[in-house]
Parts: sequence; C-alpha cells; structure tokens
Amino acid sequence: MNYKVFILEDNQKLANYYTRLLEDNQFEVEHVSKGDSFFKKYEEFKPDVILLDVRLKNSQLNGIQIFQKLLNSSQPMAKVIVLSGEATRSEVAKAMKLGAHTFIEKTGDFNVEKFIADVRTAGQLKKQSEQAKELKKERDELRNAFLEQNPFIGESEAVQKIRKYIKRFAEANVDVMIMGDTGTGKEVVANHIYWHSSRVGKPFVKINASGLSDSLVDSELFGHKKGSFTGAHYNKKGCFEQADGGYLFLDEIGSISTQNQAKILRAVENKEIRVIGGKTKNVDVKLIFASNKNLQKLVQDNEIRKDLYYRIARNVIHLPPLYKRDDDIILLMEYFFNKHSRVHQSNFDIDLNKIKDTLFAYPWPGNVREVSSFCENLLIHYSMVDNDKIVEGINNKLSGKFQESKDSLFKLLRIPNLSEAVEKFEKKYINYHLNLHDNNITRTAKEIGIERTTFYRKMK
Repeated sequence: MNYKVFILEDNQKLANYYTRLLEDNQFEVEHVSKGDSFFKKYEEFKPDVILLDVRLKNSQLNGIQIFQKLLNSSQPMAKVIVLSGEATRSEVAKAMKLGAHTFIEKTGDFNVEKFIADVRTAGQLKKQSEQAKELKKERDELRNAFLEQNPFIGESEAVQKIRKYIKRFAEANVDVMIMGDTGTGKEVVANHIYWHSSRVGKPFVKINASGLSDSLVDSELFGHKKGSFTGAHYNKKGCFEQADGGYLFLDEIGSISTQNQAKILRAVENKEIRVIGGKTKNVDVKLIFASNKNLQKLVQDNEIRKDLYYRIARNVIHLPPLYKRDDDIILLMEYFFNKHSRVHQSNFDIDLNKIKDTLFAYPWPGNVREVSSFCENLLIHYSMVDNDKIVEGINNKLSGKFQESKDSLFKLLRIPNLSEAVEKFEKKYINYHLNLHDNNITRTAKEIGIERTTFYRKMK
C-alpha cells in the first residue's frame, strides 16, 4: 500500500534526501519548510504520516506547537514521526507524550532501512486506526438501528435498574444470568446485552435447552464429527463454535444435565471445547444464561452445578413480573398497538390513562408477551380499537378467570352465607397467586401481604 508522507523540514537538502528515499519505496511525498504553510497543505494533502522537525527556523510556530495545534483541530490525525537534530531531550519527550509514533535522529548513524520501516509502520497504524473508526461507526449505526426497532420498553424504577445492569455487564464483557417469569422479556434483555457490548458484529447464537433431549445437547453445543456415533452422517459445528468471538444465549439452563453443565463451565473458563469424535478446539464465547426459576432454588434442587452458580451468581439480572412495573403497562400497550397496527393495517384511538384502573385490575400473568398478544388480537378482530374495546377485552379476561372453575364470580355472588362466600373466594385467591408464583409459599405470602405462618394456616 502506498502511504502519503508529509515532511515539515526547514533543511532543504535533508528534505530532498528523505523525499528521494521515500519515493524510491513507493511512498507519496509532499514537503513544506515553514510552519506557516503547513496547515493549508495538510488539509489538501491529507497525509498518513508526518515527518516533523521540532526546531523550525523562520517560522512563527515550532514543531511542538504545530503538533499541539493539529491535535486540537478537527482534522483527521496522521501519525507523527519526530525528526530530532538540534531538539533537546525534553522537546523530544514532549512530542512523544503528545502521541508521536517515534523519533528519528538526523545526525549520527542514520539507518535507511530502519527509517523506511518506521515510516511504513506508522502508515499501517494510521490505516488500522481509520479502519477501526469505520468499524466503530458501522457498529454504532447497527446498534442504534436495532435499539430503535427493538426497544426495552419501560420507565419504572425496576426497568431503569435493569438498563444499568445491561450496560454494565456488556461493557465488562462477563457471562450473565437472566432470571424472570415466562414472558418478562429475557430474550429482549439478552439482545440488548449483545448490542451494548464490544462484540457487536460477531456471532450471536440462541438456543433453548428445554427443547433438546439430553442425548442431543452435547452434539448441539459442542458439535460432532461424521461417523462419531450412529446417525452422525456429516460434520456438525456446535453452538459454541458457531458463536466463537461473540455471544451464546442459552435459555432454560436448568434443562441441561449437570454433566453437560461441567463441559459448559470448562468451555467458559478454559476457552476450549471437545467435539464429539474430534479434537479439542479453542473458542472465545460469552454466555448469557436464562431461566424462569429462582437461581438458588435451581442449585438446591441440583439443577445447576454449584461451581457454575458461583461463576455467574454476581452477574444476575432479575426481571420483575409486569404487575410490579408501575405504569409500564401503558407504555407497553402503546408500543404494541403501534407495532401491530402497521402489520395488520388496523387503526386505534386510545387514551390509556383514562382506563388505568382497568389495566391494573388484571394481573397479566403472561407478562409482556401477554400484553403483545392482547393488543395484536384486538387489532385482528377490530378495524378500529378504542378504550371501550380494551376494557371489554380485559373484563373478558377477568371474568374468564373465574369461569374456568365451577366457582364463577356469578355463583360466588349468589351464595347467601357471607362466611362461606369468603372461604370459597379465599381458596380461589390463594390458588391463583400460588400458581402465579410457581407454588413458592414464601414469595406468595409476601406478595399478598400476610405472614407466612398465617398463609400456611389458610392453606390447611
């Protein structure tokens, strides 16, 4: 590659000598002898490398001052090589501190090969710097486009805290565990971790472990060689190898056997995998795990290895159920009505703040996913959706919850004995919230606001 070299040197003989050497080695060269004409020529020539004389005669600015002014300008920065002749050690040191690539002695043992090598290396570094900036620009554009099309909706305190964790863990380049009920947005958070990381542009592989049999997990994660087992008719690249350099999102980690979890841990810690029937391979993969179960409970039930737990326990993101996210339900509904209306070519005219009480009356056990489906179904069934249609849909959901069993709301209201009606309602209420919290008694008691001992007594 031909690099452009700009020489600022007041000694014409030396400048001619440098020019001849550089042109003989296919460099493109420009020269000025005074600092006064440097900046105009620099802007026109756009060099990759500057050969900068520190001491300049008959110039208002010396080489160091020109270097400083160039750094403060908006011009793309070339790599600077200091030409040291009469310059003092402190002047050379100051230039190096400003970011000069190296310095070349004008006098003494001038080595032509080293001179050419230094200039070529500086040119290569300049081009690499430009490429890195261009890649960063492309990554930023891709990231902004993704985040605009796939936002993490919500302004509640819980969501703001999650956003901070996403950015922190992504920048720290660490493995992450995402915990949350079904439909809370674990994959959305995984996507945002990837897009906030420095690995954007590298692979992002996703796999749901709950859909794999234990016999297939090994092959899916680590790959296999043709003929390594019955049915292995071709070489298969596993998820770890596919995700090399990027991220692997492993949903429902508790579905994977502890034996295969040990292999995952080895891949994370030692950056190596063993292909079934093949050799050990080096991989560089960051893991995002996810589960809808409590992490500590997974360890207690021997569904997660303790050593894997200790590896990821500090990097956990907890996604709250939707009913704990304050007014986020309004923002989510507005977003999904906008999104789905474009697909189904339907219209809506809503003011969700006027029906807040109705929105909050329903607990949305399916969380964000249920809100999305609810909005889409309304837009499919009606050409125009308004507040009344939303209220009707939610009331149907609420009444449907009672109609699922023989103790419908209507029948409860018709019971003449108050204590009997209260008892039947309490049973329904307790069962509903137990199901909502995966039969976790401690969490359920805390959520409905009664002591655990009282809750046990009511269950009996």
